[in-house]
Amino acid sequence: MKRLTSFNDTKKIQRDKKVLYPNVKTSVLIRKRLWVNAVKRNSVRFLDAFLSVLKSRLITHKPFFLAHAITYACNSRCKTCTYWQMSSKKENDLSTEEVYTLLDEAYDFGMRAYYLFGGEPLVRNDIEAVVEYAKNRGFLTSMNTNASLLAEKASSLGKTLDFAFVSLDYFDDHHDFIRGKPGAFKEVIRGIERIQKEGRTRVTLVTTISSMNFDAIEPMAHFAQDLGVGISYNAVEPTVQLGFEEGRTDSPVKAYGLTPKQLQAFYDTLLRLKLEGYPLMEIPQVLKQYAEGIPYTCYFPKIFVYVSPDKKIFDCTYSHTYDLKTGSFQDYFSSPLYKEHVTTAETCNICVRTCVRMYSYFYALKPINFINLYNDVKILVNQKQQKQS
Repeated sequence: MKRLTSFNDTKKIQRDKKVLYPNVKTSVLIRKRLWVNAVKRNSVRFLDAFLSVLKSRLITHKPFFLAHAITYACNSRCKTCTYWQMSSKKENDLSTEEVYTLLDEAYDFGMRAYYLFGGEPLVRNDIEAVVEYAKNRGFLTSMNTNASLLAEKASSLGKTLDFAFVSLDYFDDHHDFIRGKPGAFKEVIRGIERIQKEGRTRVTLVTTISSMNFDAIEPMAHFAQDLGVGISYNAVEPTVQLGFEEGRTDSPVKAYGLTPKQLQAFYDTLLRLKLEGYPLMEIPQVLKQYAEGIPYTCYFPKIFVYVSPDKKIFDCTYSHTYDLKTGSFQDYFSSPLYKEHVTTAETCNICVRTCVRMYSYFYALKPINFINLYNDVKILVNQKQQKQS
């Protein structure tokens, strides 16, 4: 195994296959090599995805990102979410072949990125096959997961999953209390360690801040940095009503939501942490303008399409709008219903998700946002990796 050293003996790294695993902070030269290696891998899929973004923005104005709630089932009992209460509906989940058909339809329409969430995606026995199919079809693959089963599925997913967004709300077992699942914190850490050993999947923590963990905003940034992963924050928000039939419920916000003063401090703290160099995925403009209460134009419906476990498109309010089992993406995106959704979203400004605002800024094709995107991609590429055992 070839070894490389930088300017002193403490900055040693090992080269294993095509991935460099830094044990400590690496030199600028090594970071550049990490970047080059990452760009080379899977370049066709990434280029195709980028072209789909440009096509969407400049020509079609239709989504290039399929966000698929792949199952109603969930093995957590989170206090800030009601989704797990729909676990009994899992018999309505699409079969493996039906998921493949959905992916084919999305790809043929022009989508090139596939985001899996739930429920909890990893409870599906076919999840590795689904992600592999998506990758082979040409999608960039990403997944939001509680990581409860990540360790046991890491060897397979580590070869096919581009990005893992791992829910973690605290830096110790208080996370178990928030998630309503004993042992959840240890499962997350074990899962991250296992997927890191595979050396390919880029990990980002997703931390939902509520009254139960308001004290964890800054410590979680330190924790992510120590783990060698990125981190993204959300404030607790309205969640889905049972069955998607009645839109959203604000019960978690009433029980655990932040006060206006806390929400202001939340954004102020994130901006400071970002400027101090912690691996936050949010861009400074988003945090600054949230903190200042500046409105923006939301392009989210032109970027993402949400599809439920039983193949129904739902909008930002968690209400079903269109049944893909009896229709098609082409028909929906040509319909007055979709146009109304786009128009309504542009001036909505209700959403507190930093990612929604950030994606909208990128979609606007402002140069400063691409500079920040470059910096955020480097956070992912330069993640510390553990040696394969």
